Amino acid sequence: MIPLLRAETHRLWARRITRYFPLGLAGVFVIGIGIAWAVIANNDSDVSFVTDMAGDDRASGLLGPVSGVLPVMAFVIGASYIGADAKTGMLEQILTWEPRRLRFLGARTAIGIVSAGLLAMALAAFFTALLYGLAAITGTVEGTTGELWLNVVGVVLRTGLAAGLFCAFGLGVTLLLNNSIGAIVGFLIYWFIIENGLVALFLPRVAVWLPVTNAASFGSGSPVQRIAGNAFSAEGPTVVDDHGYLLAGFVLLVWTVLALVAANVAFRRRDIA
Repeated sequence: MIPLLRAETHRLWARRITRYFPLGLAGVFVIGIGIAWAVIANNDSDVSFVTDMAGDDRASGLLGPVSGVLPVMAFVIGASYIGADAKTGMLEQILTWEPRRLRFLGARTAIGIVSAGLLAMALAAFFTALLYGLAAITGTVEGTTGELWLNVVGVVLRTGLAAGLFCAFGLGVTLLLNNSIGAIVGFLIYWFIIENGLVALFLPRVAVWLPVTNAASFGSGSPVQRIAGNAFSAEGPTVVDDHGYLLAGFVLLVWTVLALVAANVAFRRRDIA
């Protein structure tokens, strides 16, 4: 099993998307913080790391802007991880070396979870450092306690776990569809239009159980929220808490397991020789 894990690790990290996608996101973070600094300096205003950025003692506000982006990054990495090999015929060659498909899928899933998790944690920590630097330059970091930093570590670790599960989710969906481009494009459309748009607006009680929403909630440590009442009323929509971040993590785990089980069934029945 160890040689298989080593081979899969090398195969994943040799892919350009595994290196360049996170680097691109890091660049976007730097640009975003630069724009924020310019806006704050132009308005001559001060910000507080604890009050304005961490949000509260649980640090649930830190990764709000990126809590939905990192799982999507992980999904794309997971989808391309299996999809590219299927498209180029590499999958057939791998299975001549390791013909036990469940063993191969388990190794690839494990490496995807660990690798995507580490990348997401690195990006989450980098974004947190940028926010801390922005507050130190333009405002204050007073009130930052040891308890807050422990909560920050928890946010970073949960974000990594959420991204790792989403990588496995993307791998499972792509193997099930047998098309990485279709899986990635379909997922992006689903994320932008369906989950965050149509379902959240018209079926709010369904939206709270969907994967991206729960991944973002679990990572940030904030509750999953939904629209209550009539969103088109004169008073406007009312947002209420539906369930906590621990249940959100369990929901994400269920989605991942379902995708992998379905993918394994399809993979075992598929003739790829």
